[in-house]
Amino acid sequence: MYKLLLVTLLLLPTVLFSQNQEREIDSLLKVAEKSNDSIWYETHREISFYYIFNNPKKSDSLIKLGLSKAKAQENELWETRFEYTYGVLMDVTAQLDSARYYFKRSLERSKRNNFEDIVVKANNGLGMNHWNRREYEEALSYFFEALDGNKKVGSEQEGAKYLNNIGLIYQEMNIIPKALNYHEQALTIRKKYKLNRDIPSSLNNLAICHRMNGEIEKAKSYALDAIAIAEKENVQPIRMDALGTLSNIYADNNEVDKVIPILEEVINYNDSNNLVSASTLGPMSNLINAYNTINRADKALSYVQKINALMKDFPQFATIFEEYYFNSAQTYFMLGDLPKGEEMISRGLRIKDSVFSVENAQSMAALDTKFQLSEQKRNLAETRANLAESKLKIRRRNMAIFGGFGLLLLTGLIGYLVYSKQRLKNRQLQKESELRSALALIETQNKLQQQRLRISRDLHDNIGAQLTFVTSSVENLKYGLKDKDKTTVAKLSNIRDFTTQTIYELRDTIWAMNKQEITFEDLQTRIANFIEKAGAARDEIDFNFQNLVQISNEKKFSSIQGMNLYRIIQESVNNALKYADASNITIRLQQQNEQYCLSISDNGKGFDLDEIEQGHGLNNIRKRARDLDGEVQITSAEGQGTLVELIF
Repeated sequence: MYKLLLVTLLLLPTVLFSQNQEREIDSLLKVAEKSNDSIWYETHREISFYYIFNNPKKSDSLIKLGLSKAKAQENELWETRFEYTYGVLMDVTAQLDSARYYFKRSLERSKRNNFEDIVVKANNGLGMNHWNRREYEEALSYFFEALDGNKKVGSEQEGAKYLNNIGLIYQEMNIIPKALNYHEQALTIRKKYKLNRDIPSSLNNLAICHRMNGEIEKAKSYALDAIAIAEKENVQPIRMDALGTLSNIYADNNEVDKVIPILEEVINYNDSNNLVSASTLGPMSNLINAYNTINRADKALSYVQKINALMKDFPQFATIFEEYYFNSAQTYFMLGDLPKGEEMISRGLRIKDSVFSVENAQSMAALDTKFQLSEQKRNLAETRANLAESKLKIRRRNMAIFGGFGLLLLTGLIGYLVYSKQRLKNRQLQKESELRSALALIETQNKLQQQRLRISRDLHDNIGAQLTFVTSSVENLKYGLKDKDKTTVAKLSNIRDFTTQTIYELRDTIWAMNKQEITFEDLQTRIANFIEKAGAARDEIDFNFQNLVQISNEKKFSSIQGMNLYRIIQESVNNALKYADASNITIRLQQQNEQYCLSISDNGKGFDLDEIEQGHGLNNIRKRARDLDGEVQITSAEGQGTLVELIF
């Protein structure tokens, strides 16, 4: 009976998720009633944990039953485990204060009794709790504690969960290189051990990060893979998350007709399963934005009101969900309620300022550095121990070999031992020096990352938010003045277009600043997106963009080189669009021996270089060429088109 029940417990998640039949669960509980206490506890805890996500009320009663029995029997191990499980239930049902209380109780009791596996889980639970509160520094600290503890008492498979959580914090903070690093580590482990139910979560996180990085096609590929695997494994909550990510990708491409059905499916699923958490508000906020885009402010308002009602029931959501405030502000502007719209924008900006402060970012970097230093120190200690063991083995071997040679070889033996000892000492010193250099390099890189983060955050949060507000305000004024003053409306449209273009250029700058290196694939994708937008705006012009494939996608440029190349192409194409009256624009970037050659040509009307005034555009192209240690040649004649050629 014991073996049969144990096998059933091991298969429990698969049975429950695939069949969802409560009578099978009830039969397991009945079997457990006739079994020993260990089986009883394990059965009730596993089933109560399953019900957390499917029937919270039933989970509550089962956990309380387990706590009551453990207290009566003075069984601290199982009392601690049920306290941790109760913390998970409280966290999932958005009772964050109660969740923190039970996680802390289980952590303190675990440390007192050396329940090291529960210490790891409790640290992770507290990390999740602080994450739900948008307290990222505290969350990251607890996740690193969980990861470090798991290295001592857990398995590599379990470590993937903590790597994933650390990646999510960096993802929330928009520190994308670090987020990608931790998500890729988690995905590698999950694929290694065929953790098929967890793989979609990692794929979805990678899709989100690549989308935030502007790599839309790569993000779409990851999202579709996540949806397909989640569907196959019947992991519907993760499938819903991945569908939400896919809807954001479609929204980036202005494919609103695809966005709305996806978001409605996600919202209906959450409603039908009574899911109420911070993640359930995201799809509704995105749906508000989608309806705003198609000028259906009346439909958007219904979801604004729904979120407002949820925030009254769950006030903790009101301080952690800034994106909703910007979307709802646009709805109110479109409906002519300017005071309400301005209030929503102010609340959103206050939340951004509280979350993305420079001090928080520096604390994040310090925590990561602390963990990396801990790893380096542990490796250094292991290296020293291995060297000491090797030294002892060598000494014993040498004594055994040369001991029988007697006094005649004593002098040689002593010399050899001294030489061996010195050689080992030199190797040890060399390894310590290398490790110190590696630690110094990590510290320097983190300081550089902090500077990039500070500057890009200031650009994004201050200038970006203000430009977004200008765009929204201009759009609102235009909406109120339509059919009244066409000249004013036209001028407002020009202001909106200029502001929107400025936002795009700001995003390009932030994209480059957040990278130490830009691969050729990244640069090619960025240029292709720009050309695609230009082609959509001027469909009478044929863009030729074929020869870029002659360079390896593994080629890397510095962020400054990549941005200079992108800006030269952007400036040249914009000049051709504005002045050339061309029907064909061709862009080539080729490698010739040790040099690269970039050319942008058009078949337009051309101009006389000696007669035109050299404006900022041409001067900027020449300056960027000098920054690339290259030379630029601009060739043009009236009626013969224009050629901009850069060799660097």
